This record gives sequence, structure tokens and C-alpha cells, in this order.
Amino acid sequence: MSRLALVLSLAVTGAVVGMPSVADACGNSVRRVVDRTQEYVQKAELLLAKGQYKKAISTVRDAFGDRAIASHQGGSGLVLHGRAQRILALAVARSGGDIPIGMDLGGAAQSRKDAAIAWAGLALRLQGGVAPTPAQTAELAEALSRQASGRAEAYGLLKELGDGDLIPNAQGWALLAELSKQRGDVEGSKKAAERCRQIGAPGVQCDVAEQA
Repeated sequence: MSRLALVLSLAVTGAVVGMPSVADACGNSVRRVVDRTQEYVQKAELLLAKGQYKKAISTVRDAFGDRAIASHQGGSGLVLHGRAQRILALAVARSGGDIPIGMDLGGAAQSRKDAAIAWAGLALRLQGGVAPTPAQTAELAEALSRQASGRAEAYGLLKELGDGDLIPNAQGWALLAELSKQRGDVEGSKKAAERCRQIGAPGVQCDVAEQA
């Protein structure tokens, strides 16, 4: 079984995980572990929003290690695990898979980048389920757009959201502007770029004409 197949298998089957288990005669130590993990996740979310992807990934890994990559089967840490996995997936998508996230995913080698991006797309698709929110749909599109085979789907998802003015972040509007321009929809690209500028976000280039 290839490295990518193994990782995707873990994500689909939920073969691994749970939050760290701490047994103690006094329940206070368990409470401290949970509270600290929440602090790490909150910090990582702020770093992600600031575009500091390497630091966001490092913060998640300090709390979860490789557990954030595999599926979570439930328990008291389900919500925190989901938030941590979302942070990793978006950091992968927005950095192009350049930053290692664990389990040989991400990094300088193209094969590792491709594997990380494939994992990110699957993770975000599973998180959205059958009835994803506009935010989840836009985030999935970010990951899909990093794969040649996923760009058409990414455009379709964002176009539908954009028509209803439902894209919640600057990243999504910037991506719609880029994908619209590639399809010759200059007017649609301009409108998306303008919405991107109105929302704004650190490190997001809204003007497609200035993008490399």
C-alpha cells in the first residue's frame, strides 16, 4: 500500500485516534489537559487567520501530533479534533503543501506536496458531510483548486456560492476571481476581486492581474 493510500485509508476508516487519555485519582489533571488543548487550537486558529501557516501547523502538532491527521471516532475531544484537522487542511491548501504536517505529508518533494493536498481535500470534504455550510464549501474549494483534477469542481462550488454572495472569506473570493479569469469571465473575476478587497485578509492577493 502506498503512503498516500495508507493516509487516505486512515482518514476514511477512522482507524486511529482519540484525545490523549489521562488517568488520575483526581480528575483535575484531565481537565487541565483538555483546557490546554483548547488553548492550542484557539492559538492555531488565530495563526491560520493571520496567514502564519507554519506556526499554525506547529501549534496543532504540539497538541495532537499525527492524531490530527487521522479520523476521529468520537469522544469528548471530537469538536477540538475537528477544528485542529481543519486548521491543518487549510494550512496545507493555502501553502500549497510546502509545510510538513506529519506522516510524510507536505514538504519540499512534489510527491509529498501532492499527498498532503490530496489529504487536505479529503479531510475538508468529510468534515462538510452531505450538507456543508458555505464556509465549509469554500474551504473545500481551496483544497480542490490545488489539484488540476479538482479545479473545475472548485470553480463550480465557488461560482454557486458567489452568485448568492455566500462566500464568507477573502480567500474564497480571491480564488473565484482567479478561476473566473482563467475561464474568460473577466467581469465575474472583477466582481469577485472587489468582494475580496472589501473583506480582506492578511496575505491574500485580491487583484488577479497582480498575481504571479
